[in-house]
Amino acid sequence: MKMLAKTAAAAIFGICAFAGAAEAATVNLLVMQEDWDPESLVRNTRIQNAVLSTINQTLNAPAYQSRLRQYGIEGMDVYDETALTLNFYQQDRQRRTDEELISVVRSVNNPQMDIVVPYTIYARAVTEPYSGIVKLQMALNYRALDVRSGRFVGSDNLDLDTQGVSFTGCAAGLNGTPADPHCIKEFVSQNGEKLARNAGNKLALQIAGLLGRQYGGSGASEVETIDDAPINDALGDVAALPSRGAAGSGCDNIPTTFSVTFRGFEQRQMNAVEEYMAYWKCALDLDVTGSDFSEITFSYKTRSDQQRMLRNIRLMLELMGVVAEPQTQGSNEIVVEALGIREN
Repeated sequence: MKMLAKTAAAAIFGICAFAGAAEAATVNLLVMQEDWDPESLVRNTRIQNAVLSTINQTLNAPAYQSRLRQYGIEGMDVYDETALTLNFYQQDRQRRTDEELISVVRSVNNPQMDIVVPYTIYARAVTEPYSGIVKLQMALNYRALDVRSGRFVGSDNLDLDTQGVSFTGCAAGLNGTPADPHCIKEFVSQNGEKLARNAGNKLALQIAGLLGRQYGGSGASEVETIDDAPINDALGDVAALPSRGAAGSGCDNIPTTFSVTFRGFEQRQMNAVEEYMAYWKCALDLDVTGSDFSEITFSYKTRSDQQRMLRNIRLMLELMGVVAEPQTQGSNEIVVEALGIREN
């Protein structure tokens, strides 16, 4: 009888383990370099491969693990194009079109891919007319498609600082010394990797929100509360906010005016943002300089430094349950773009 009980327990444990493994299923994903545009960087270069490796690594283990777990997954199963297509596709092809990429990924049968992510990199050096400073302008454009149906899953066009990033060190030609080609490639690769990490994390959240429920995730339906009220309701009432501002006590900086843009927020969220910013310690003046259906820009005068501003914004976004990351542009401009996540 004891042996029978042990056998039954082992069988039940095995069934539970199998069920748990089934729920832990993830998404098969292939990232592909798209370079049909003659102005883009060609495929399989040192810079392109650095960007590709970073996107793959980020999708494999994204930074927003707690958010992904709400959808029942922790990362994507990312595959290498060369390893999948080595036996039937010529590997040195360049300037490939959309049609070619989609045809290739649909020819992969073992394992079949769920999502294909074609991406394109643009980079160029520009020289300022007055100072002669050479700057890098760089952009990464990507989109994700359902391999079987062709359904659009997500996309974005990410830029470095639109004013450009100055080449430094051995990547810049100084005092008659020419810029070193190795340093230039490393400099461009490092900045491309920054864009790739942002793209990978954004895309992971978009895919998780869309596909997580069908893999057994519980979804992100739980609503955060303040004083037992839904977060978006409580934020509309200043009395429901914390008794002290999020900034702390340091208000001894020279007054600075920041231009802060919130993009992709709902109207009620914009109202909550305005309430929060007006309440932050060190605030001196808050004014709206531009507003439309999808974004709002504030002129925010404060004694806080930029680091404290970014910290306050991140804390506010966490309380609101909004997935976004503030990005700095220039010395006093901050752009916060909400990531749209669809769950069906």
